[in-house]
Amino acid sequence: MLHLRRSVTALKPVVVTPFPYSRCLRARLLSTTQVELPTLRRALLYVPGSNPRMLQKSFDSQADSIAYDLEDSVTPGKKVEARRLVSDILNGDRRPTGEVVARINALGTGFEEEDLAAVLSTRHLETIALPKTQSADHISYLISKINLLAPPEKRTGGSRPIKIIAMIESARAMIEIENIARSGNGHLNALLFAAEDYCADVGLTRTSTREELLYPRSKLVTTAKAFGLQAIDLVCVNYKDPKVLQEESEEGKRLGFDGKQAIHPNQIDIIHKSYSPSEKDVVKAARIQFSFEHNDKVGKGAYTLDGAMIDAPVYKQALNLLTKAKMAGLSIPRIKMEDI
Repeated sequence: MLHLRRSVTALKPVVVTPFPYSRCLRARLLSTTQVELPTLRRALLYVPGSNPRMLQKSFDSQADSIAYDLEDSVTPGKKVEARRLVSDILNGDRRPTGEVVARINALGTGFEEEDLAAVLSTRHLETIALPKTQSADHISYLISKINLLAPPEKRTGGSRPIKIIAMIESARAMIEIENIARSGNGHLNALLFAAEDYCADVGLTRTSTREELLYPRSKLVTTAKAFGLQAIDLVCVNYKDPKVLQEESEEGKRLGFDGKQAIHPNQIDIIHKSYSPSEKDVVKAARIQFSFEHNDKVGKGAYTLDGAMIDAPVYKQALNLLTKAKMAGLSIPRIKMEDI
């Protein structure tokens, strides 16, 4: 079995060795010899900011991303206390092993200013999740606050700029999604689909098949990938049903999502497993990489492996899968001639 070690958000760059091939194709596939791995976000777990017990338990969570929530899970009367508790967590001596995220209240609610004042200057904050992102102006506003309140290294152009996850929750946001995705000035990092608010806004009825959400989910993935962003899928509200969670997670992976939101710690393992390549897929991808580069060296173009045609697009898919495997901490087998 493949060895799975604890995922981290900062890994060494992957060095890709160029190989002789058509000049144009090589430039397309290997446009750089060094690719920095993106932040690993298979599971993004929300932690209620007003719940001291859950806040403390977050330190031991294995989720790739921990989102300290100041929005939906916190009642209006608890907002002040939640800001204090979350700020203490973000400034404390301990921090979760995964990405540290704060979900603030939406712009225009009257809570966002104090939320940002409480979290942006803290030690451990890496990412802001912005609910109900409606336009590029919302992103610009958030960046202006980052540049005003965050430490210099976390501002625009700094060594560790605060990342932004834009939460798409309405019909208007879906219409504006391309303008949102092309904004961000080095901060926007991911688009997230918030299904419940989207259904309420559009008037959709969410069903167990999720077919009514195929269009917005696919549009979000396509837009995110077109602009070099990650895509995070909807919450599984049936958090006590592992079968439904696995089904949703596998579907999201097939649609192209990079990860999924979680509302309960018990969801983490299933989501992580679903969004990590299987041992079989990793071995296959490694064999494709080795055989493609070997065949290229001897002057062959497309060829057959295990009864299937292998060409440049298949090779590129294999490289993408191996990158995801490395991000997830999976060991990559060393392939030799006898393995192909």
